[in-house]
Amino acid sequence: MTVVVNTNISSISAARILSDNRNDLQRAMERLSSGMRINSAKDDAAGMAVAAKMKADISSLNQAIRNTTDGISMVSTYDGAAAEIESMLVRMRELAVQAMSGTYESADLTNSNYEYAALKTELQRINTTTTFNRTVLGSTAGANSFTFFAGADVTKTGNTITFSAHTLDFNVSGASDTDVPTSITSSSALKTIDSRDNASTAVVALDTAINKLNAKRAQAGALINRLEHTVSNLMNVNQRLQEATSGIQDTDYAAESASLARGMVLQQAGTAMLAQANQQPAYVLTLLRA
Repeated sequence: MTVVVNTNISSISAARILSDNRNDLQRAMERLSSGMRINSAKDDAAGMAVAAKMKADISSLNQAIRNTTDGISMVSTYDGAAAEIESMLVRMRELAVQAMSGTYESADLTNSNYEYAALKTELQRINTTTTFNRTVLGSTAGANSFTFFAGADVTKTGNTITFSAHTLDFNVSGASDTDVPTSITSSSALKTIDSRDNASTAVVALDTAINKLNAKRAQAGALINRLEHTVSNLMNVNQRLQEATSGIQDTDYAAESASLARGMVLQQAGTAMLAQANQQPAYVLTLLRA
């Protein structure tokens, strides 16, 4: 082995290794201090790209969950209005049956009709004024359609859920409207009960209206149950994506703590060895003295 002074190979080698160890130590400190395994693209370019895509999906799924819960609130608002209308229809039927009794004279029927007419007016008012976020839910005829987006990927089919808010007013015209009983038209809809004949007609119309209303409430209830399951599934997908993202970009403190301890020991040892390597050329003086 040659002995030289101008080029200290041992010192160069020790300095290179010490630099590598210092870089590893700095990386471990950076990860431990930030909590992130990927702090820049150079740490893991492919992992960073995957994590960015997953984070975009996670954010969108969070919004999809909010969309769906808002949808549940909207449908529940509609069902609440329908429940009130059902109570009024039941009371109106009670009044109509009462009016069919032969024990009531004309003045009594007129008095009964006051409440009947008031309930009929309130039924119409609830249908046209029940709102969610200032959007009217009831329709004057047919149905108002609302669409909820319950997903993160617009390219996938099935992420839109539609709610048809059918009319809750059974006094509208249009016998051809499937949402309005065909036996109820503008001329006979829930008529008055100021006579026994009118009361008898009203009972038939009210029975039809109650059946139609029950069908709409059943559809609303079924949709609420569906949306609740949608929220549950979205939350599960969101959780799994966050777990995957964490595995890609978050710091494993157990592993990095071990790397930190290793790096600190190697740095101290490398520094000591570099000092020793820098002293090696001094041995040449011993040869010269001889």
